[in-house]
Order: sequence, then structure tokens, then C-alpha cells
Amino acid sequence: STSPRVPGRRHFWIRFCKAMDIEKQRLNLLLFYAVVLLMGYLCFRIVEPFGVPLVWAAILSLCVQPLHRRLQTRLRPVPAAVVSTATVAVLLIVPAVFLALALAGEISSGLSGLQGALGTLHQNEKILSAWAWVEEHVPMASLNQIQGRLADVAAKLTRYMAGQAGMVLQFSSVFVFKLFVTLFALFFFLRDGRKWVAGIRGILPFSPKRNEELISRTGDLVYAGSMATLTVAAAQGLAGGLLFAVLGLQAPLFWGVVMGCCALLPLFGTALIWLPAAIGLMVVGSWVKGLVLIVLGVLVVGGLDNFLRPALVSGKTEMNGLVVFISILGGVSAFGFVGLVLGPVIVAAAVSMLQLGVGTERSES
Repeated sequence: STSPRVPGRRHFWIRFCKAMDIEKQRLNLLLFYAVVLLMGYLCFRIVEPFGVPLVWAAILSLCVQPLHRRLQTRLRPVPAAVVSTATVAVLLIVPAVFLALALAGEISSGLSGLQGALGTLHQNEKILSAWAWVEEHVPMASLNQIQGRLADVAAKLTRYMAGQAGMVLQFSSVFVFKLFVTLFALFFFLRDGRKWVAGIRGILPFSPKRNEELISRTGDLVYAGSMATLTVAAAQGLAGGLLFAVLGLQAPLFWGVVMGCCALLPLFGTALIWLPAAIGLMVVGSWVKGLVLIVLGVLVVGGLDNFLRPALVSGKTEMNGLVVFISILGGVSAFGFVGLVLGPVIVAAAVSMLQLGVGTERSES
């Protein structure tokens, strides 16, 4: 016997109810994602003021990992994190205070020295004769006009620096607060770092072997692309500042910091500072100092890059120099000073994921 047919009206209501249930599920899912997006946006607004300190805390946690791993073999997680954080605090605060005080004094004396040097330009016969030859062959303003403009700029800089005491105090207060947040977050990054890395491994959509390869390769690229670059730049800046101090040049600490920043640039690097200084020494008659500055600038300051970088990145995957350069400048443009490290970190992670994706496709094909 055949089962009785469902009446058309009843069949219509069954389909209508099923459609309503499906639409209700879709609406609930849509509302859920909307709430998730809203919560994510609100969390972002809450965390945004602390974004830079948190990024620095993450970067410092990567830098201090070798020391922290050794401490973990002897201490429990909390004491190990306390000792590592205290070590970073001492290494950051003491040099920062010394550098700030020294730079403040050197900038002031450097501006005063610049004004004095500009005032005596017209008394140097060698400079006058060299400038006369330049004026004959290159159409440009006279030496007196350029001297007046440079002296005016130096005077304005001096007045500007003198009037920024309030801004310096405000900046110092903000800096101290951000440093506290950085160290506070660093403690938790070190204490709970293993749990967070395990969570990242669980989120990654690859096999355990691929996940471990991605994390390891990203760490190598981050180190080679940012940590090694900044270490080499700091070493070159220190060597350049010491060289200026030994030769008796003004403001060696200030120019050492400037050379450290220039060391991040490819091709010329620190030569953008010590080469004009050497030429200036030879123009005013200090031939020996000028030649010594050129020789030691090439062999010592410039040679540190060829000596330190291979030692630091030995056995690690290194990013292309052009990629590092673009990532540093782009990172600074996008994120400010923290972009010096954050830019290469982001690019290194992207390159690592791209390489892993290409490797996965090739293995599957």
C-alpha cells in the first residue's frame, strides 16, 4: 500500500519552516561575526595606545631568549622571567640616561662650535681660494651669502633647542611610562612565551613539521633581517664615535649616533659622515688626521660590516640587502621609530610564509 500524500498546504508550511530555520541560523551567524568584529575593534582601540611598547616588549623578548633559556634550566618560570626582565631594564636604562645627558651637552656645544666655525670661514685662505675656484666654474651664491644663511640656520636651531625644555620634560615623562609598560609586558612575554608559541603552532593550518619549519625559518629571517642589522649598525656607530674622539673632533658621541643611523643605509653607510669630515680636515690643513680618518673609516668602521654580519648570521637564512633596506625605511614610514625592527620582522614573516607555501605546492605536485 502507498503512504498517503502530504497535502499541498502542509508541504508548503514544512518547506517554509525549514527555510525560516536556515535564515535564522544565517542571521545568528551574521550577528555573531558582527559582534566579534565589534569586540575586535574595541579591543584594538583599548590596546592601540600601548601598541609601540608591546611591540618593543615582543622584540626584546626575542633578543633575550638565549639568556632566558639558560635561566629556565636553573630557575622556575617566574624567577627566570624576573631576572631576565631586570637584566634588560639595567641594560636599557643606564645607557639611555648616559646617552641622553651626553647628547644634550654635545648638541649644545656642537651648535656653538658650528656658529664659531662659520664666523671664521672668511679668515681661512685655503677655503677662500678653493671657493674662488668653485665660483669660477660653478654658478652659485657667494661664500658670504652661504655663510650668512648657515649662521642664521645655526642661530635658529640654538634658539629652538633652548625653547624646547617643556617639550623635553613632557617627552621624558611619556618615555618613562612607555618604558614601564614595555618592561611589564616583557615579563609576561618571557613567563608565558612557551604557551603562546604552542598556541600559534596549533593555529597554523599546516602539518606539525611544516609549522615548526615556518616558526624556525621566520625566527632566522627576523634575526638576520633586523637584529643582526641593528647590531652591526650600533657597532659601526660606536667605532665611528670613538674614531672621532681619538682624532679630537667635536661632538663624537652625537656623530657616532648619526653614523649608527647611516649604517642602516646600503652602499655609502657611515661614509656619509666620516668622508666629509675627512675632506674638511684636509681642506683646513690637517692632512694627517684626514688621511687617518679615511683609512680607519674604510678598514675599521666599514670593515665591521664584513666581519660581524657573517659571524652573526652564520647558519641562518639571510634576507636580501635591498629587501632589508626597503623594509627598514618602509617600517619607519609606517610605524615610526619602532619600524626599524617591526618592518623587517613583518617582511621576514611574509617571506617565510611565501617560501613555505611555494615549498608546499612543489612537494604536493
